[in-house]
Amino acid sequence: MVEPKLIALFLEDDTAVNRLAVQILQPAGYQVERLIDEAQLQPRLRIELPNALLVDDSLSKKTLHALFKEFPVLPLIYYTAQASPEERLRHYQEGFDAVLTAQDDPVETLSIVNRAVQRQEDWQEWLQLERKRHTQSLEKRVEDLERLHRIGGKISASLNLNQVLREVVTAAVELTDAEEGNLMLLDKDSGNLILHAAHSVGEQKTAILRIPIYDTLLGEVIRTQKAVILGGSELTKIKTAFFVRALIYVPLLMGNQAIGVLGIYNRKREQPFSEYHLMLLEALADYAAIAIQNAYYYTANERERQKLHTLLTNVRDGVLVLDDEFRVVLINEACLSAFGLQEQDCLGKAIDQVIFNQDLILMLKQAPSQWAKGGEIRLEDGRIWNCQLTPIPDVGLAVTMHDITHLKELDRVKSEFVSAVSHDLRSPLTAILGYTELIGRVGPLNERQKEFIKRVQASVQGITALISDLLDLGRIEAGLDARKELLDLRPLIRQSLENLSNFLNEKGHQLEVEISPSTPLIWGNAVRIQQMIANLVSNAIKYTPKGGRLGVRTRKEDEQLVLQVWDSGIGIPPAEQPYIFDKFYRASNLPEDTSGTGLGLTIVKSIVEDHQGRIWVESTPEQGTTFTIVLPAAEGDQSSPDRK
Repeated sequence: MVEPKLIALFLEDDTAVNRLAVQILQPAGYQVERLIDEAQLQPRLRIELPNALLVDDSLSKKTLHALFKEFPVLPLIYYTAQASPEERLRHYQEGFDAVLTAQDDPVETLSIVNRAVQRQEDWQEWLQLERKRHTQSLEKRVEDLERLHRIGGKISASLNLNQVLREVVTAAVELTDAEEGNLMLLDKDSGNLILHAAHSVGEQKTAILRIPIYDTLLGEVIRTQKAVILGGSELTKIKTAFFVRALIYVPLLMGNQAIGVLGIYNRKREQPFSEYHLMLLEALADYAAIAIQNAYYYTANERERQKLHTLLTNVRDGVLVLDDEFRVVLINEACLSAFGLQEQDCLGKAIDQVIFNQDLILMLKQAPSQWAKGGEIRLEDGRIWNCQLTPIPDVGLAVTMHDITHLKELDRVKSEFVSAVSHDLRSPLTAILGYTELIGRVGPLNERQKEFIKRVQASVQGITALISDLLDLGRIEAGLDARKELLDLRPLIRQSLENLSNFLNEKGHQLEVEISPSTPLIWGNAVRIQQMIANLVSNAIKYTPKGGRLGVRTRKEDEQLVLQVWDSGIGIPPAEQPYIFDKFYRASNLPEDTSGTGLGLTIVKSIVEDHQGRIWVESTPEQGTTFTIVLPAAEGDQSSPDRK
């Protein structure tokens, strides 16, 4: 059943309301509603819009204007007792759809209302059609944008350049309903545009594979970096190409450079392309440029990665890269071979779950400030590698390892030779010293002869001291002092300082001793450890000007004993610090009358290494020097404050 149409009346005259409603509208099948509250008029119309509204002068101008603005499709009919032709015209000009008077006969009145209602129905039907048309257009645009989004996602996820470019051209043809499309990239070497992807509706194929950029429309797009859109019913010849009825060319831009052109064509259909089609193509061109740029970057990165992989694979030194949490990021073939590992078993794992070489693990556990000093590690097969640790910002830590086994062997052979020669020299030197002491007993000597004999004795004593140091060094490096016992370092330090007290007082130095009660026990040779301490302290006394300061301190750190000997002396030039542990090396800033064999620090380093420890130096010229020794604490260390 069809609902009756609703006519609303906002009339002050009850007689007029009765005449219109009872006598004319209701008999004609209309539903009639009278509205009397002007304040509620607009809210009522928002609930249900009538098919027409009849008003008279009782409705204010303000409300009337509001009705015209808010309800433009609502027919408004002006009702009055009588109206002249001029008054009717004025009401029409105000916006009313019709004018009724009390003098109009019922037939004319009903006819006017019917026409107004019909106009409203026509308007509503037209609005529905327009809404449907716009909705379809919006849905099409949303669909196009969704496809653009999908293409963007594919481009971001794919590095296959040819596949992505084909996808772009296919989308360009389908989104614009074009007959064909293609994508051409600029070849910098030849200066030509080369076809990389094409798509045609039907069987037609694009035959042009290479187009020069000079004297062509494509070249103009490249040079100006601006899109071109052509259309019309007449055929247009593209220079050096073919006839088309409509086309769009869009440049592919990478930064400030045009690298190619995306184009669509209509050869047969006269349908032109619109600005909306141009917008779609420009978005696709941006996607294509992104794909090309990603592919270029990927290719360049892959090329560099292959170079780096080849370099690291073939280099003979071991290379190990760890992240900030000491997980393996990279490990080369030399390193894998040295530790007997497989690459797939290492990557991404913590270093202490992969490599069990304690020398390397202890080196990694030391403070980052000490990484630059590196150290040596011994492999299970007896080889010795020198390790350097280098922090890399935003990556972690690089460990480079160089095989120095042959250098160690040469050093051992040299040490054995020096030790043998030194041993053979001791007897004749002892004889020389003895005879110089006997010369004065067989007859009187003048002053010059006595002076000469003193110089001979001093030289022999110096050579003897040198030979003693060489023999000590040889014994240490040969491992002849292999017997170790559980040692407390504290009494050894006190004994060494007591033995050097006269030398210390002679120089007038201030001694500072900081021995931690928690200093751990170590496994070591007492004689060699005391010799190590004495050499370092005597150097500090010797190379510190009179009245200076020096000190010894110990502490426990990560199951290790740390011993430091420092002074406020002349220091060591930075360029010479890497060589101070070499045999016979003496710093260039030492006073000329400073005695020494150049073996003291070499002996110290050998003793430290013989005890599985590490030693390094920190020094600033004219400010002082600090030697730091780290020795492993004995397992099950019973260190306590009351230990004697």
